[in-house]
Amino acid sequence: MNDMKSLQEQRELCRLRDKEFLELYRPTLDALIERGVPVSKARRAAAEFTIANGHPHYHVSHERAYRCVCHLLNANDKRGNGARTYRTSEEIGLAKRRLRRQMWQEITQRVRALMDKGLSVECAIDHVLENCRASRFFLSPATALTKICTQVRVRALR
Repeated sequence: MNDMKSLQEQRELCRLRDKEFLELYRPTLDALIERGVPVSKARRAAAEFTIANGHPHYHVSHERAYRCVCHLLNANDKRGNGARTYRTSEEIGLAKRRLRRQMWQEITQRVRALMDKGLSVECAIDHVLENCRASRFFLSPATALTKICTQVRVRALR
């Protein structure tokens, strides 16, 4: 039952991320088309611009953020004194993908900065997820285009 709830939460968070991406993407696409850029090139250029220049919310669950941030905090602390971390990234569920890992490292840096000011790990994570914006969308252009093309197909059917 708990797995089902987390899967539904993950889907909802992905849906919110996609919605936020498309809200920023559409005006960029419209501006490029008005300039006379062909639609196929405009889609890719608008997607790449939105990915790099968007400042979305972090669409991750608090539970997963706590697991991943604590893992990264412990791994960094142990590396500093030469100790080995015994839990691997696979065991903790930390993604191998470069963009996802960059997102977790960015969240961890923000959490660490708040912890240095006296907040607990839980409070710092809550603050970052609720109040901070990401430096970019952590999507590849190919993934972004799949989100866009789905929306284009839906509009064409109407």
